[in-house]
Amino acid sequence: MMPRSHAYYAALTLTLSFAGLGCTTIDVPDGYVKVRKQHRYDLKAVSARGNVIALKSRANEDRSADLAFWSEAVEHQKVDIDGMKLAKRETISSKKGLDGTLFQFEAGEGQTKTIYLVALYVTPLKIYTVEATGPAKALTEDMNVLRKAILSLR
Repeated sequence: MMPRSHAYYAALTLTLSFAGLGCTTIDVPDGYVKVRKQHRYDLKAVSARGNVIALKSRANEDRSADLAFWSEAVEHQKVDIDGMKLAKRETISSKKGLDGTLFQFEAGEGQTKTIYLVALYVTPLKIYTVEATGPAKALTEDMNVLRKAILSLR
């Protein structure tokens, strides 16, 4: 039988080693502040100019539902149901080595124009989305740091 203190440290080590598995994150862009208490996202940060970036992970309920399937679903939702315009769609790869799709949707015109970015990464077990949105002018000015954050998924 293991002494009590050894059992404690063994359990602690095992717990800490498993805690890191599945802990997915992104780098928060410079000029953005993390929102601490929120429940919809794994991570959310805002800029002083009204931009938001957020990471969410969820279970992939069907292993056959791959990146192509979920990309089609996202595009259908945003364009056909939400009425947004698809401005751009590209293939990306994260720091974690996951292939993904990056969408740029737009809504409104002039001063009310909004840009909504959605990066989608899919594994047989998980779906990861990194979303960024804000007024078109402010988001365009931050596009490089937002893109860097989106690709930093690990």
